[in-house]
Amino acid sequence: MWDEPFDIEALEHAAADEERVLVAVVPSVRDWERVQAEGWYRIPVRRAPARIGAQYLAFYHTGAFDEPLRWHIAHYAPIRGYHVVRRDALLPEEADHPRAGDLYYKVEIGPLIALPEPIPSRRLRRITFISTTLALLLGAREVNDLWDRETARDRLWKELRAREVPAQRNYLLRDGEAVYRIDLIVRRDPLRLAILCEGGGRVGADAPGPPPVDILARRGWEVLTWPTCQVMSDTRLCADAVCRWLDGRPPECPPGG
Repeated sequence: MWDEPFDIEALEHAAADEERVLVAVVPSVRDWERVQAEGWYRIPVRRAPARIGAQYLAFYHTGAFDEPLRWHIAHYAPIRGYHVVRRDALLPEEADHPRAGDLYYKVEIGPLIALPEPIPSRRLRRITFISTTLALLLGAREVNDLWDRETARDRLWKELRAREVPAQRNYLLRDGEAVYRIDLIVRRDPLRLAILCEGGGRVGADAPGPPPVDILARRGWEVLTWPTCQVMSDTRLCADAVCRWLDGRPPECPPGG
């Protein structure tokens, strides 16, 4: 029963106007050899991302690899189908593995496609899954560019609101004729904190950009700046830093920045 194919739309409704990509981690050379030779990748069901449905699977190589693959995304492939199978059926040579009876998504893929330029992870090495779009993948210059800035902002906002921190999203700051957008602000009179998410996609060409730090400083704002990928991966730690600021303590940077 577990090897029946899953309909990708039953797993996650993909937007009709954009092709989705799931970036997955390749933890070992042996796993990469299996992807290349056998055309499939496995994801533990209990650790699968909330958004697993996609048209393409891209591969992030960990520190287990040598250069030039180490800490880079260099290939992607079309997804042909999903199946749910037990680990011992996927890897019969490891039938005595402690998780042999666990369920996995077997993601079947088509031919590997090399990216024109491999995408490095310059700031964050602890990556799990990234849900992104094909347009962002093909245009990214570093892994941070794959995350949606708006999603990162909203995730941190929700975490702060859950802690009853009065955060505000998309604050517009006017400086003379110029208008800037601050991703998040937190106020505790007379203190004002601006939180900026660096990088990330899906920012409209006509949308106001972030203010220069010197303008914020001149107007009495304190500033916390994090890469979008860091906000996405360490949301709680970023919220911890904001709470430390509210308590009058220096906000330590979460790891990875």
